[in-house]
Amino acid sequence: MCGLAHYLEREGLPTVAIALIPRHAELMRPPRVLSVPFELGRPFGAPEMPKFQRAVMDHALGLLERTDGPVLETFPRRPNEHGASAVWSPPIEKASDIAIGEESAFVSALKAEIAAIQPACESWVAGGGRRLDRISGRTSPEIVDLMLALAQDPSIESPMEGFPIELAAKFAADDLKHAYYQAGLSQPGAVTDVGLDDWFYNDTLAGKLMFALCATLLKSEDEKVRGFASHAFVPSHQRENVPEI
Repeated sequence: MCGLAHYLEREGLPTVAIALIPRHAELMRPPRVLSVPFELGRPFGAPEMPKFQRAVMDHALGLLERTDGPVLETFPRRPNEHGASAVWSPPIEKASDIAIGEESAFVSALKAEIAAIQPACESWVAGGGRRLDRISGRTSPEIVDLMLALAQDPSIESPMEGFPIELAAKFAADDLKHAYYQAGLSQPGAVTDVGLDDWFYNDTLAGKLMFALCATLLKSEDEKVRGFASHAFVPSHQRENVPEI
């Protein structure tokens, strides 16, 4: 859409784009862009929040008044609730504060955490929910081992033939994350995508591992790996929590 905006503007049609991956807009520099911190495929935020979605649209359309482009603004608000229903609660308690540097203790605690979400995860599937965690072909404990190895040494070989290591890591990370999301979706009540992200990234050991992996790959000497890591593992509205290493 950023590229298309340039062509339309040349024909005299003012445009404004919504960017879910800000880096793309930064590189293509279309005339007006509103960067939003939502999941891919949801440029106006979670469903069934019409007032919030209207606020996003109003902000985007307001950029049409700007003629000093290229303009790249960030939507300043997030939904002020974690879910559409106050009765939603996570399927497991908030994780204890274990540093990844304490590798043996961290691995044991993380694998115990994964085991703890399995009943809720399977409940989601048994109730007719879509299975989301079958991309990498690896079990959750195997995914943990791969991600920890990669967080320590980004130069390891890819375990998936035909895929570079960063893409194999992305598939594995998605499998791990989606297992947690299935568990969260199985709970009574309703939760938004932002609410699931807040829980996963900030209250679980798996989220802590995701932050560590992102931080490591952002330090890679390979520009392609850095670019991939900038959006593949942590959504933009959680990036402020990625630790400095």
